[in-house]
Amino acid sequence: MADDSKTLIMKEPRQSAVWMLTVLAVSVFIIEVLVMVLLSSLPPMSETASAMIDATLLSLFLFPIFYFLVFRPLIVNITERKMAEEALRESEMRFRRMADHAPALIWISDTRNMGIWYNKHWLEYTGRSMDQELGFGWLEGMHPDDRARSAAFCQASFDARIKFEMEFRLRRADGRYAWIADVGVPRFDDNGEFLGYIGYCWDINSRKVTEARLQLAANVFTHAREGILIADASGSIIDVNDTFSRITGYDREEVLGKNPRILQSGRQSKEFYTIMWKELLEKGHWTGEVWNRRKSGEVYAEMLTISVVYDTDKAIQNYVALFTDITSMKEHQHQLEHIAHFDALTGLPNRILLADRLHQALAQSQRRNQTLAVVFVDLDGFKTVNDAHGHKIGDELLIIVSQRMRSVLREGDTLARIGGDEFLAVLVDLEMPQDWQQLISRLLEAASAPVQIDDLEVNVSASIGVTLYPDDDADADILIRHADQAMYLAKQAGKNCYRLFDAGR
Repeated sequence: MADDSKTLIMKEPRQSAVWMLTVLAVSVFIIEVLVMVLLSSLPPMSETASAMIDATLLSLFLFPIFYFLVFRPLIVNITERKMAEEALRESEMRFRRMADHAPALIWISDTRNMGIWYNKHWLEYTGRSMDQELGFGWLEGMHPDDRARSAAFCQASFDARIKFEMEFRLRRADGRYAWIADVGVPRFDDNGEFLGYIGYCWDINSRKVTEARLQLAANVFTHAREGILIADASGSIIDVNDTFSRITGYDREEVLGKNPRILQSGRQSKEFYTIMWKELLEKGHWTGEVWNRRKSGEVYAEMLTISVVYDTDKAIQNYVALFTDITSMKEHQHQLEHIAHFDALTGLPNRILLADRLHQALAQSQRRNQTLAVVFVDLDGFKTVNDAHGHKIGDELLIIVSQRMRSVLREGDTLARIGGDEFLAVLVDLEMPQDWQQLISRLLEAASAPVQIDDLEVNVSASIGVTLYPDDDADADILIRHADQAMYLAKQAGKNCYRLFDAGR
């Protein structure tokens, strides 16, 4: 600003001086001609007298011209220049006072791209003095990783005399770096002469931190191994990630605007979803296992977590669902459960599952006031076949006989293998004596029928012991023991028959 006014003040006196000298020369010439004409009209006189009159007249004519054309304009010009300089100084002082109270960091550079002034806020923000910042000192406060890039960009803009905008990290008074945005604007005087740059900066660290968090969230959203679904307050899908598409088979465009219920498999009841939504709205989140359906129609299991996102007024803004495909895990779990509860050879329930089902059957029998039969089955002659033909034939025999016996029982009955050639059956919902007697007869027939294994035909039979609950009002373990005792009575009676435990003895 000071350079602009000084240049203007210096140029105006030069132009005025040339104009005044020209006018003065022409005036002297004209007045001298007029004086010579006047002297020629007077009577002859001496040269001395003529010269004095010439000088006197010339002075009389030139004094007002010199006063008005030279002396007075010169005084006015000097006065105006001093006033302009004073106004310029006051303008600069006003600018700097205003700049010192501005919330922005303001700087001014010269034609060499060197800093010549920084406002009070800049110095307070950086904790540095004016002398430290002058020239290229301000670069010392810039983060080392940003220094070369920012300096090169600034210099390129300076050389092109164009406005620039850049972002870099500047060390604050507390020693920490913060992101700032810097805008530099070239300065020119009225004649277009380049004077340097003026710029202003402001702290954008909060924005940068927010941008970094948003970028991190975007990266997590994109690269997460969990499927992510975002829905609006009405339940319409507004975004999904790539893993969602990989698990469900639906492309992003196929589900936008749809309701997540398009994934439902039908395995969960209406009550299941009612309870889920109730907990979600009350607690703000819900976690559990859900069976959904892929686009291909395949049903899969997922571990699902739904969270509610609230706005500043605590109103529901979004729902965010994260899920993992746990189908393979569920299958493995099912395999482990099967191994834990079923006999590996025959596929029948083992002792563990039998105990559970027997306890359930007893409870059901008490509620319904119905009879329940515990049946102990031991195959006659199995050891002989196994010893004569080997374990392979013995295993095949157990499989076939167990399948036959299971096929003659009802759907609610249980047949379990409890070891070797021993089986235990639980017969439920017995209202009449003939109900269990018919089932026992079928078991005897199934066990004694010939068995063809390759070219070999083998025969076994069964000795069966039976106890009835609640006539035999005992717990599960005692009922099994009583059925076992009755089975030994059948063995003693000649095998291939059954005996009923006498609870009254």
